[in-house]
Amino acid sequence: MAQLDEKGFKPRSDRKNASGVIELSRGRKGVLTHREGKWFLLLGDGLTLGAPAIAATLQRHVERPIMLGSLEMVVILASMALWMVLVMSLNLYSLARASSLSRTHRATLCAILLVIAARSLYQGRIHAGLFDDSVFAAMAVIAFATWRTMFALAAKVVPFTKRVLVVGAGVSGGILAQEFHEKLRRGEQDYQMVGFVDDDPEKSGKVHCGMPVIGTGKEVPELIDRHQIDTICLSVNRVSVISAEVFESLVTARERGVRILSMPALYETLTSKVAVEHVGDNWGIMFPMEHFRSPLVHDVLVRVVDLVAGLIGLVVTALVSPILLLVNKFGGSPGPLFYSQMRVGKGGKEFRIYKFRSMVTNAEAAGAKWCVEDDPRITKVGNFLRKTRVDELPQFWNVLIGEMSLIGPRPERPEFTKLLAESIPFFRARHAVKPGLTGWAQVMYRYGSSEEDSLIKLQYDLYYIKHRSPAIDLRIIAKSFKVILQAAGR
Repeated sequence: MAQLDEKGFKPRSDRKNASGVIELSRGRKGVLTHREGKWFLLLGDGLTLGAPAIAATLQRHVERPIMLGSLEMVVILASMALWMVLVMSLNLYSLARASSLSRTHRATLCAILLVIAARSLYQGRIHAGLFDDSVFAAMAVIAFATWRTMFALAAKVVPFTKRVLVVGAGVSGGILAQEFHEKLRRGEQDYQMVGFVDDDPEKSGKVHCGMPVIGTGKEVPELIDRHQIDTICLSVNRVSVISAEVFESLVTARERGVRILSMPALYETLTSKVAVEHVGDNWGIMFPMEHFRSPLVHDVLVRVVDLVAGLIGLVVTALVSPILLLVNKFGGSPGPLFYSQMRVGKGGKEFRIYKFRSMVTNAEAAGAKWCVEDDPRITKVGNFLRKTRVDELPQFWNVLIGEMSLIGPRPERPEFTKLLAESIPFFRARHAVKPGLTGWAQVMYRYGSSEEDSLIKLQYDLYYIKHRSPAIDLRIIAKSFKVILQAAGR
């Protein structure tokens, strides 16, 4: 049985020399950069989906000049808009996802939806038979699925992987190593950690968190050539601990075109959350600085969407309320249909939210407490409401009047906010934007029922605040529907 290191990770299966020092396989960096890989993927998608549509159009207009009618143009524009929505909501051009065979089917399902929506573009000659009518659509789906499968297989042979060398085999470096192990376990090929460098002689040649320490800071230029490094991560909390020798090596690496990142920046890329506990001197990375500020167009668009969603949500709430009132009355859950709580919103301002009651009456007679798994205070009807998120419907009123937004960090209770702000760094930074009915933390992590959970959700919330855009908003909406359909709420 493989021996575990002090963090509980299995060492990688690399060879050891006579001295017991791990010898890494040489490996090589990717043939394509990340940007080139995404453009290559986009080009392949365009060809496989577009060529059959063009062929059908040529056949349809074989006896007369090709003149796209107004209806055809509308279908083309609508299809492009649909594909953009699917791309942004499901992150179809993430190379980590595209290189995973287990996730390739998602893109294929999206292509099927696109072809169905753009059915008229894939029709051949007018008055053709059913088979002739559908052959171009089938060709598009088959070609797309084949292309995506070939891309995923090729990514394992001709990689576009970024090969990363981590400077500093400490706690934060170990956290990165853990994330690299997770990516490897999921079969994602976009990043590969080669190992650590550290000037501590006691760590030389050892395995730290499943990754080898392969040299010292002054050996960085040599290691770049030997292991085809294209990215270096500084896993140190204070810049002042970097020696002049290491700094000189980093300058040399930068001159050779190697990308240099801080640990928090790489952690964000790997996990889509912010490393709250490991920012060190890089505290500025926690906040959405001026150049991260959302453009006015985005803010206006968000408010328009909030108003429309608020009106629709309240109509649904009005339709559902009588049904729930009867279910509660005859389902052994007597008491009011609605209940309200104070929450903390943008700028730390308190406001009152409304929900369908999901707990027994007087559930918090002894004071506020975390909701836990299999909480006895939750009624049978309330359990269904929570899992499907139906209990949140009345909060569309808060969205409509501007106290909340459709998407944002979930508003926390004042009692818990005070407690968490004292124990978790930067917790109040989540109050920089309006709280939301759903959010990045809600779709990426389970229900929070402790300080540890709150810390992890804060990492996701801060990532959203820094990177909020229509693309990430669409991803959150898509993931929220998935949670509702799977009844995975709590």
